[in-house]
Amino acid sequence: MKIRIFVGSGGVGKTSVAAAAGLKSAIAGARCLVLTIDPAARLKTALSMGTAGEHRRVPLEGISATGELWVAQLDTAASLQQLARRFATADQLKLILPNPIFHALGSLAGMQELMAIDVIGQAIRQKYDCVIVDTAPSRHALEFLDKPEFFVSMVTTPLVKLVGRTYSWWEKTGVSHLYRQVEKLAGAKLTRDVLEFFSAFQGVAEGYARDTRKTLAALRDSRTAAFTIVSSPFKARADAAWFWQELHTRNFAIERLVVNRVWPELQLQQTGDAQALVEWYGGVSGAHQKAWDAVRREFSAKIPRLLASPELPTDIDGLPALHRIADLLDA
Repeated sequence: MKIRIFVGSGGVGKTSVAAAAGLKSAIAGARCLVLTIDPAARLKTALSMGTAGEHRRVPLEGISATGELWVAQLDTAASLQQLARRFATADQLKLILPNPIFHALGSLAGMQELMAIDVIGQAIRQKYDCVIVDTAPSRHALEFLDKPEFFVSMVTTPLVKLVGRTYSWWEKTGVSHLYRQVEKLAGAKLTRDVLEFFSAFQGVAEGYARDTRKTLAALRDSRTAAFTIVSSPFKARADAAWFWQELHTRNFAIERLVVNRVWPELQLQQTGDAQALVEWYGGVSGAHQKAWDAVRREFSAKIPRLLASPELPTDIDGLPALHRIADLLDA
């Protein structure tokens, strides 16, 4: 099992590079899943995708591949329901699923990141040979690692576990002075609705915490998981420095930096009206080469593999274009 997580800022072609890496693995014989946890539907322009949340096999006709390529996109609401069904008892589900609080959870800030790590964990347990994770295109991408860790630490504190596990008993006995005081401050109905839901949902939260610990441990295991930073020539030094520091601090391995959309040098001789255009292109491609040389000098000792990927002449809108990128990747 190989887990590869692709991170990078917006507009650098990260999703295309991630999808191409998945295609490269499938060509080499792996059963590979490309999973996007980006709320935008960028992967749909690179690969035909079905309903969010579904794992869909991509037909590879016309490509000599001995493996399989699968794609899926995070569906936060559906993932939350699956989580509840995985850990709640039948009686608890009767309280959880129709509860307005449960339906509101799916739209809360941070829930996407919490479900992302759960979906990654499920993909790991589904026995793919390779899981490619395409993250949101920003430096907030690492929140899918940070927020679950914070949630796990919160729901496993003794006080939270005590409240979740004992509220129903205290409510039945009617001897909880603490809960009566809270009801006076917040209102009896609101307090009871929240605590009843929390009591039923606590087992789900603790189950999530157990699985998330395992998933984060797998992502920190450099033998099976590593990050790829994707950037563009003029962003590469800043992006690489920031992601390297943040991932290094969190004890995650980095295997590769891809500097994408590098304009290749062309040997053209033109006169007349075309000469200005050729000179302009030469100036941009020369600046790209200088930026790439600077990145290699600065990061060759920090990141095992550095790769410059050239700008393609057409949009990335299907398997043929991804195949061209895949040929450039040492996936």
